[in-house]
Amino acid sequence: MRKGRYAPLVGLLAVAWCAFFIHACSAGPAFRDPSAIGDITAAPRVQVGLSKAMRAESAAFAVRGPYAITTERGVVEKGDALEAKATSAGGITINERAFQDAAVRVTCARDGDLEIGGVRYHGDLLLVADEDRQTRAPRITLVNEVDLESYLKGVVGKEMSLSVGVEALKAQVIAARSYAMYEARHRTLRSRGERSEKFDLYDDERSQVYGGMERETDLARKLVDETRGQFAIWNGRLFKTFYSSTCGGHTEPATLILGEGEDVPPLRGTACPYCEGSRHYRWTESFGKADVAKKLFPESANARLKSVRITKTLPGGHASEVAVALEGQSREVLLHANTEFRRKIDPRKIKSTLWEKIEDGGDKIVITGRGWGHGAGLCQVGAYKMAELGRSAAEILEHYYPSAKVQKLY
Repeated sequence: MRKGRYAPLVGLLAVAWCAFFIHACSAGPAFRDPSAIGDITAAPRVQVGLSKAMRAESAAFAVRGPYAITTERGVVEKGDALEAKATSAGGITINERAFQDAAVRVTCARDGDLEIGGVRYHGDLLLVADEDRQTRAPRITLVNEVDLESYLKGVVGKEMSLSVGVEALKAQVIAARSYAMYEARHRTLRSRGERSEKFDLYDDERSQVYGGMERETDLARKLVDETRGQFAIWNGRLFKTFYSSTCGGHTEPATLILGEGEDVPPLRGTACPYCEGSRHYRWTESFGKADVAKKLFPESANARLKSVRITKTLPGGHASEVAVALEGQSREVLLHANTEFRRKIDPRKIKSTLWEKIEDGGDKIVITGRGWGHGAGLCQVGAYKMAELGRSAAEILEHYYPSAKVQKLY
């Protein structure tokens, strides 16, 4: 009789637990309007894909204290410490124990006990079954699920030097918080078709550079705590708060230079008289024509570069298109300045697409340019200078994101 009386309750609890686990290991809730800020009342947890173990054949991790391993069936293992190697072969294997699950969660009883590659992390670890993009062979990806505010403590010291002005660093934290919230709510990485990911953010330049607790200092914690819940908001909405190192004198409309974000006033570009003192403000690099031709046209072994000229520029001066002439061909090849030219040749040396000139140097081309990075949104070096001049974090953000305001949401 007792069994019959409580069976429905037990079944309900089991279903609820499975629903919670599946929700926690996947994309999170869908928002009718992900940019609307009305329902942002607390820091969410975000999921960060760790590049050191992304679509890997195996990955090592450790928990330096009590832990629990959980699948959709509930807690399957507990212990006092864990040194583990995880692999994937259709499911997930941890220290030779196989789980036929798409995701397995490792929860630390004490925050900060998670360690991967010698670096400690806040939050939990998700081991996600993945596959190689080309061969479709089984792979595994490690994902750090972490409270947004703790995540930011691992971003600020990786994205900017902690020795610069406090107000510039606060502006960086608010921009990074706004960026992460936008990405998580819009599921940007999760909705790219065949290129979709199983997390919200990369831990490198593809999103924001995040190092776990590697550079988390007392100052980093203080900056995050003092700006807790503050976001850059336009017209009651989130927007994607892009930023780069050195804009070179003028930022660009994000939709034009990056092909993403929204065409809203804060992302349409603005003049920047503050970054001229940067060592990246002006630069010159040369590249052998033979090497350039090989990188641009790898399928054509006999291609010989003749010349390169800029054919289109954006409002702030960045090139958007170049025409490449090859020896023996009458027609030029038009290429996107960033994705088809800069990135293919050498994005480290060609620091931006804000080019003053491209010159013919005989067997090489010589590019003279300004700035470092994509040139949309906040200019980090410009923010340093504005802080030196006594501007507040809000004033810095309102300069680089025109019409936006800093607003505290929790």
